[in-house]
Amino acid sequence: MNNKQTPELNKVKLLVRELLGGDTSGHADDHVERVVLLAERFASECSESVDLQEALLTAWLHDVDDYKLVGKAQAEKLTNAVNIMTEAKVAEDLRRAVLENVAAIGYSKRLNGKQPQRLAGQLVSDADMCDAIGAVGIERALVYACHHGGRIFDPAVWPNVNLAAHEYNADGNTHDTDGFINHFFEKLLKLKGLMLTEPGKTEAESRQQIMVDFLRHYFREKNAPEWSEFLEEYLLKVANVNDLQ
Repeated sequence: MNNKQTPELNKVKLLVRELLGGDTSGHADDHVERVVLLAERFASECSESVDLQEALLTAWLHDVDDYKLVGKAQAEKLTNAVNIMTEAKVAEDLRRAVLENVAAIGYSKRLNGKQPQRLAGQLVSDADMCDAIGAVGIERALVYACHHGGRIFDPAVWPNVNLAAHEYNADGNTHDTDGFINHFFEKLLKLKGLMLTEPGKTEAESRQQIMVDFLRHYFREKNAPEWSEFLEEYLLKVANVNDLQ
């Protein structure tokens, strides 16, 4: 792995912090910085050689064109990522590699059958998904639900556990079963099975258990035994799917 501190990287950091510093939807620069640190840790734990500059630039830029923040038209063009790297004078070959990675990172892209092919992109993808689960993931999901005026928990509204790509956050808006608790079943509890690297799989395992423990306590305290039963059945199905992969 190469030296992580370069003028180009430092400039990218500055520009990303300026762009995302005011976000309140769960995609602010603090999320990005956690992903950067986690991707760096995953790279150090990886048995294969990793281009650390590529991984760090990908981590810093992975959310600057998120469709939930900028809309789908700009997201597809990666406008912010291109402009930031141009201003930071990132080398052309490195810029292409980073854009390839960023274009393939995200849950909605995985629903459409796309995932990073380069190791640096896979490490960042795992780091990004890991930050969506565990204790911080619970916090982020609640912040996002409150920011968008979504429900926290309605026992009468069951999650759509087979949400298709075209239904998931369609046009950046909520869907009929959207909500804080339902989000665990529609997305968060599935992320452990989408890890691409060994460091990511190890980290996701422990974070998954934190969410499961939270939900078990939550449903018991909310006197919702039918939801407790639903959770255990769901976990069995997810485990069986992961075993087949």
